[in-house]
Amino acid sequence: MTTNATAVQIRRAVEADRETLVELIVRGFADVTVHRWREERYGIIGGRTWDQWKADDMRQINMGLVVIAEVEGAAVGFATFHVNDVTRIGTVGNNAVLPDYRGHGIGGKLHARVLELIEEAGMEFAQVSTGLEDHYAPARRMYERQGFKPLNRSVVYMMRLSERTRA
Repeated sequence: MTTNATAVQIRRAVEADRETLVELIVRGFADVTVHRWREERYGIIGGRTWDQWKADDMRQINMGLVVIAEVEGAAVGFATFHVNDVTRIGTVGNNAVLPDYRGHGIGGKLHARVLELIEEAGMEFAQVSTGLEDHYAPARRMYERQGFKPLNRSVVYMMRLSERTRA
């Protein structure tokens, strides 16, 4: 799909966007295989699939902390953020662009707007985190183009408690 970058509109989300946001996160992350691998290895966690976890996140989010990208009136991506008045750090949260619309600068436009909103909220720093797996490489490149620099590398460990090694 060819998308004219000027045809992309970024706007603040409103309550009426909530179910659209749920759809966007599920469809936008459908190709993120690390989450499927987690379910294949450990099964359903907490009685919900990964898609259900992400959908529930979006059903509970403060819609004032969400921006939506639209092309010809259709929502094609989103970004969430948080601000911390104590640390003065704004955090880019969940974000995704539908697969057919990737590679056209929409994610960059979403994040540029989020960074403006974080700055307007009086934050001194912005941070974002993402995975180190290959399929996260486009996100890492986008963050670096925007001026983010890696702070540290980490790994998330997980185990089923019933299988833990006991001392």
